[in-house]
Order: sequence, then C-alpha cells, then structure tokens
Amino acid sequence: MVGTDLTPRSIEISRRRFQVYNLEGEFAIGDAEDLAFPDSSFDLVYSFGVIHHTPDTERAISEFHRVLRPGGRAIVMVYNRLSLNYWGAIIVRRGLIGGELLRSSPADIMSRHVEYSETGGRPLVKAYSRVEVRRMFRQFGSCQIQVRQLTREEFGPFGRLLPEPVLRWLGHHFGWNLIVNAVKASR
Repeated sequence: MVGTDLTPRSIEISRRRFQVYNLEGEFAIGDAEDLAFPDSSFDLVYSFGVIHHTPDTERAISEFHRVLRPGGRAIVMVYNRLSLNYWGAIIVRRGLIGGELLRSSPADIMSRHVEYSETGGRPLVKAYSRVEVRRMFRQFGSCQIQVRQLTREEFGPFGRLLPEPVLRWLGHHFGWNLIVNAVKASR
C-alpha cells in the first residue's frame, strides 16, 4: 500500500493511523496530476473525495490509468452535480434564496460551504454529472458509476417521515457522491 497526498498533515495522519492498527504502508507527498510512479505500478488506485479538488481532474484520471497495470481497477469518488444536495443546498437555498448566485458561481458557493477548512481556506470544489465522469474515464476498458450518499438530515423535518426503501431509492439516484469503478483494459 502506497499513500500519496499534497499535504504533509494528511500524510502524517495516515502514517499514525497505520501505526495504531499495526499496518504497513508507504506514504509520500505527491500530486494526483503528476504521480511519481512508473507506468503499470499498481493493481488498484483508490481516491475518495480528492480529484474533484484538483485543477485538472482529467489529468489525475489519466495518471491513475497510467500507473495501473492492465486489468487494474480505479475506485474513485467525486461529487454529483445532479444530486439533491447540489440542487437543494447549493443552487436553490444558498444560490437563489440566499442570493449568492447574483455574485458567485456554483463552484464558488461550493468552495465556501461544502468543504470545511480550519484555516478559512477556500478549496477548489467541483461536481460532475455521470455523463461527464464517463467521458473522463473513457480510456478505461470499463466504467461503472453508482450514485450514493443521501441522508435523512438533508430532508430536514421531512426526513424522518421517509420510509427506508424510498430514502435508499433517492440515494441511488440523487445522492451526493458518484462512485466510479473503472478497469484498465488488459492488453
């Protein structure tokens, strides 16, 4: 297992967690858009909630493809632009009702409200549709996309009234996360 992140803090947190659980792994500061590994180095690339913060998401995906062995798998999560969270919280509540769309783009609104920063920083935050994700992963041999993560709390007081099967159905269609499972074609 090799972990890479842009921030020394995240690397240190990962190292400590591995120590607590007596696991072995290597950790290095690195950039998903320019991975410091030879071609065909890994069987699996896992990126959960990372590349939608990179300036060039497609470049990061190309790097994932490059470092995977033929038949290797990329499991990646990005934010879903067709989610209830995006349209309800970002566009309608903050953008239209709160008036933020008069002075900001949806990406700026997400940067202010989606990601927490202890330093008050405003990270780059992007959301994608399934069509865009499928296009970005086009170099892979196969690409499956699942929609996940929708909580009762997102519906306010009405959330507790939703039957579990309805909540699950909504989550599989309008959840905040797109989970990509892409396989690099074998030669």
